[in-house]
Amino acid sequence: MSNPEQRAYEEEIAAAMAAAEAEAAALAQAEAEAEAQAAAQAEAEAQAAAAAAAREQARQDSAEVTRGLMDPVTIRQLSSSGHFAQRAREGRNR
Repeated sequence: MSNPEQRAYEEEIAAAMAAAEAEAAALAQAEAEAEAQAAAQAEAEAQAAAAAAAREQARQDSAEVTRGLMDPVTIRQLSSSGHFAQRAREGRNR
């Protein structure tokens, strides 16, 4: 190969390598974004599960108070801590 042909070939190879590197970088970015989205989804699901557990506990507490199964001291403690008021507000906001 002559010198200009060699130079053109080397430039073509360099361009192909640069394109491959750019494609690999784009793929890595897409994978990172997918992982971040999966982590956000898992966090949202964990928060939803925690909220559901809190609602269920409040329902059980309310049922125990209604049935008279909770002792007066516990009722007073929950009441003074705002437990029942908070649960009532959450119930209205659903």
